[in-house]
Amino acid sequence: MRKEFDEFRKKVLKAEEKKHHFKITNSNGIKEAWRWIKKNKWLDIGQPITELELGTIIKTINLTLRDQLLDGKDILLPHRMGRIEIRKFTAKVDYKNGKLITNLPVDWKRTIDLWWEDEESHEAKTLVRYEDSERFTVYYNKGFANFNNKSFYRFVPTRTLKKELKKRITSGRFDALLLGKNNELY
Repeated sequence: MRKEFDEFRKKVLKAEEKKHHFKITNSNGIKEAWRWIKKNKWLDIGQPITELELGTIIKTINLTLRDQLLDGKDILLPHRMGRIEIRKFTAKVDYKNGKLITNLPVDWKRTIDLWWEDEESHEAKTLVRYEDSERFTVYYNKGFANFNNKSFYRFVPTRTLKKELKKRITSGRFDALLLGKNNELY
């Protein structure tokens, strides 16, 4: 019985299919940063730095920034590039033309369990959603930024950051300011 359920779950989630990941273009990585630092003798730091050391420095900075976000602090980016904040907003549930319109996320565990038990729900693709009225988001606030072409910049949090944030929210150890209409704070 359990094996049949696992096969059904894999089929629904398309776990066996090949994934197509998009490729990030026009973006610099650690190797390009290290080459630029080496070429320009960056700020005359006094000693050469290896690519591994630069990677360690960047990883340490990123972990520190992640921990500050998870502690509820906002990150003010240098050179007036804006702020990264965690904000909450109220979930919307509405009916338009007889269809349910909502921004509540799908609870895939309960949805697959429902589909396994009820064939009609599977055929109708009935989704089970989380019922929390408050949703959280990692928000790149460009209101504090002063540069051109702001629409070309975005911040996408890592999966580990989102998972840790979810863990803290569900345990009740995290709260944030409310983000309202047109992204103003209440």
